[in-house]
Amino acid sequence: MDSQDASVNEREESIEGEVLVVDNEIDPEVTELINSANMEMLAALVLNGEGLRLVGRQSRNLELQAFLNNVPTYMKKINKVHIAAREGNIRDLQAALDRRKFAIARDSASPNGATPLHVATVFGKTNIMKYLGGRFPETLSAVDFEGRSALHYAAVLPDNGHYYMLLQQLGANSKDLDDNGRSAEDYHNDPSLLPFDSLVSDFGISEETVQDMLSDKGTEHAANGRMDIPIFKTDEGRYLAQSLGDPLIKGLTEVANVKPKDPVAFLASFLHNFPEQEKPRLGTEESNVLMMDVSAEVDNEQPPPAPPEPAARTRTATLAPAPIDVITVEPQPEVNADAPEVAFSSANRDEHGQSMLHFAAARTHTKNALFELLQESDINLGYRDELYRTARDVSLQANVPENTAEIDSWIMHLAARGNTEKIMELFLEGYDHILDVVDAEGAAVAEVVAQRGDADMASLLASIPAFEDSRESLHGAIRRDDLSSVQQMVSTQGGRTLARSKNSFGRTALHVAVLAQNEEIVNYLAQQFPELLRIGDNLERTPLHYAMGVDKIESLSRVLIKAGSKRVLKDLKGRQPSYYFMNKSDILRLKEEEEVY
Repeated sequence: MDSQDASVNEREESIEGEVLVVDNEIDPEVTELINSANMEMLAALVLNGEGLRLVGRQSRNLELQAFLNNVPTYMKKINKVHIAAREGNIRDLQAALDRRKFAIARDSASPNGATPLHVATVFGKTNIMKYLGGRFPETLSAVDFEGRSALHYAAVLPDNGHYYMLLQQLGANSKDLDDNGRSAEDYHNDPSLLPFDSLVSDFGISEETVQDMLSDKGTEHAANGRMDIPIFKTDEGRYLAQSLGDPLIKGLTEVANVKPKDPVAFLASFLHNFPEQEKPRLGTEESNVLMMDVSAEVDNEQPPPAPPEPAARTRTATLAPAPIDVITVEPQPEVNADAPEVAFSSANRDEHGQSMLHFAAARTHTKNALFELLQESDINLGYRDELYRTARDVSLQANVPENTAEIDSWIMHLAARGNTEKIMELFLEGYDHILDVVDAEGAAVAEVVAQRGDADMASLLASIPAFEDSRESLHGAIRRDDLSSVQQMVSTQGGRTLARSKNSFGRTALHVAVLAQNEEIVNYLAQQFPELLRIGDNLERTPLHYAMGVDKIESLSRVLIKAGSKRVLKDLKGRQPSYYFMNKSDILRLKEEEEVY
């Protein structure tokens, strides 16, 4: 670092307009990009793992300088994403992924220009692969320095095609070509194109680690081992393989996962809907620039729109050819009492779960501006986005401490004025920063309330720790399939409040029960507390949305619908529960989160 600082100090600098020109001999390409204020290309360098070339560079352009100052922070977060992908740590990955583009960013810690999905594939981290492939479809087509996707890597793993099939199920295209014109299918047929020993050596993986990674994959897909399938060599054969290959593979995979009573009808329905899912999408373009403001951006940064309308929306991105956040057009139900509507707590949030508070929390403002916004907007501060972040979490990740302080001041304001309804609303939503709020003198919120002599608020605050413990105990009992404990906990005074309160993932007890696939507990909660049927998670997915993506779809959905679940209730992405019947990856990821909780 000393030599780097010395080289920076030795630069010959001169002012030309508002841009600081640096000696071209150091890095003429970067110098030219800085002089032309080409933030898009500079951001591309960071995403390409070349951020060190920008460290220490200067500009008189304030917007550009803010970006350059943040380059080390960007690099550190990209590195954390890669390390989390290597270790299979889903929480660390989510914490570091505060920008969507980091999901496909390269890092010097990973060889050959590998992206996080490449890393997770080589290290056999199934949870990371499902999360990245399901949440960020563009990762499936992101390539390394030789044009190879993660599917190319998976094709040569000695795991009987386990990860190769998994990535295709998530949407990876086996026909995509690398820089030498080889498809993932070619690699699958001829693994010598990328020797496995060479691959693990590049990533520094020991033989013992390799054995651990693949020990449970050798027999898992024995029934799906490679078969000698005739290769179509005629024009007609190539047409059939190209047009029906992927749909049939995905359709048959869904049949195997769901095991429907009528597999033929199920497959026919899947194939009928497949073209709708794969149509080219048109829409707004997302900029490649990491940040165009002094503060860090929020995912898909834009003013929060009104609640989703019934019509489907589509969009694409310029950074990768894979479509992002596709919302398929669903069959319109007949006009009846169950007219389409959005889950009942979605107060002006966008499809990523972000309210105006999330967007405001990521930017600097004049003093008390955010406090006034909180006062006027009346939006629940506990709302979490698709990365489970509250507005306070966003302010911390964006490194805007003054916003964090104003949010805490708002909590103190509510408590000091005895607004028990708002405080109750917050911790029912799973907001976890109430009791740690302090005033300007360092007094905790409970002390301030006690000094004011507000017995009701003091009692409410005092009950929060025990309530949170009870909620975790309830959810733990549900995960253990302990029906008697569940009944005992929710049958006491306050049991209804306990059942409807959300955890840090935005899930109620019924959401957790559906993911645990315990029909008795689901039936008990749905019958005892029917209001849970309409409460959405962080993206306003109801328990019925969850049920459509798990193995016990038939029994669980029957229980929920009988109890009163609406089949046309839409989440924040405009999706009815039936969407997840054909697109299970999101729900499978949530189920995996619960299993490792």
